[in-house]
Amino acid sequence: MTVLRYTSYIRPFAMLFTLAVLAGNASACSVPVFRYALERWQADLYEVDVFHRGPLTPEQRAAMSALEDRSQVNGGDLNWEIVPCDVADDLAPDLQTVWDGLTDPALPFVVLRSPGGRQGSPIVWTGPLSAIESTLAVSRAERELARRLLSGDAVVWLVLRGTDQSQADRVVTLLTEQFPTLMEEIELPAGVGLPGSELLARIPLGVRFSLLEVAADSGLRRTAVARSAQPVDEQTTLVVPVFGRGRGAQVLTAEELDADVIADLSRFLCGACSCQVKQLNPGFDLLLPVSWDERLYGDDVPAEVLADATATNADEPTLVAIPAGPAKVTSMEARPATAADEAANRAAAQTETTPSPVQVKNDWYLLGTCVLIVGLVYVWRRQASWSRRNSE
Repeated sequence: MTVLRYTSYIRPFAMLFTLAVLAGNASACSVPVFRYALERWQADLYEVDVFHRGPLTPEQRAAMSALEDRSQVNGGDLNWEIVPCDVADDLAPDLQTVWDGLTDPALPFVVLRSPGGRQGSPIVWTGPLSAIESTLAVSRAERELARRLLSGDAVVWLVLRGTDQSQADRVVTLLTEQFPTLMEEIELPAGVGLPGSELLARIPLGVRFSLLEVAADSGLRRTAVARSAQPVDEQTTLVVPVFGRGRGAQVLTAEELDADVIADLSRFLCGACSCQVKQLNPGFDLLLPVSWDERLYGDDVPAEVLADATATNADEPTLVAIPAGPAKVTSMEARPATAADEAANRAAAQTETTPSPVQVKNDWYLLGTCVLIVGLVYVWRRQASWSRRNSE
């Protein structure tokens, strides 16, 4: 009877302990989506395909080198890579497809492609090499967007105006009316800052939304139009909720936007980051002039961020250096046509087969708890059996 009484007291505590461990395991990362993306998800690289025939002139090589110097791969501030494409040589299949789609371009000719992933690589801009610097010059809106994200805004809602001003005004009014209520009602996930849910950057954490209006002729609007799921005319106002390191969650037209859509997206982006693999989350990265790791961490980048960046960069296509001399520039060799898809698949497989230290620790806790419960149940059943025998 003494043992029975002991086990009857232990069982409730064991059940509570099990629930606590299971809850901890289920919310292994309580960091909000927007903050996890800001601290850990490297910005995807846009692709600047420069089509030319034969050797480049010194002026053209200088223009190419200037573009390459801006790439984050080479220590610059833009998330793009430069891909020389000599049409006199054999091109990789995806580059050949892009080249075949051009109509008598004046070489050297540039095609700016958005990071592809599972949706292909949408073309954002095309034009002569001589026009890329002036056409794609960084705007004040892009710099302001980056500033807000780095200052602690959870989501910056881009309003990309079309020519229909009344439509754009309605969108601005709707968003402005929803923000105060959402910022008051939405709560951050419990457990932020605890082991497994640590914050890495010294940026205020809070539910803060802002609205940024962008002119109709901006590069941000060109990108949104390229990523839209439906054709967009020049009159239509587009809305893109942006979080993390300039990641657009979705492209919405003015007709699609309502209070429920705003609330659902806001709650998702402020909720716990249940899927930490970037490629398995919705969204697309914008082309922004920001060295994110440097701005977030200075010279003291956390080891886990460096590890994530190394894993991501290892899956990226190889960047071809631009020759300093008159040597012939060739196209990229052995470049997989679906590198982004393969990277996403490898990242997903890595997540499934190689759990993080936090996941391993939680799994051990869960295993220990299960062993404890099984042991208690075994003792309880043995004692019950002995009691029955004694009573007989």
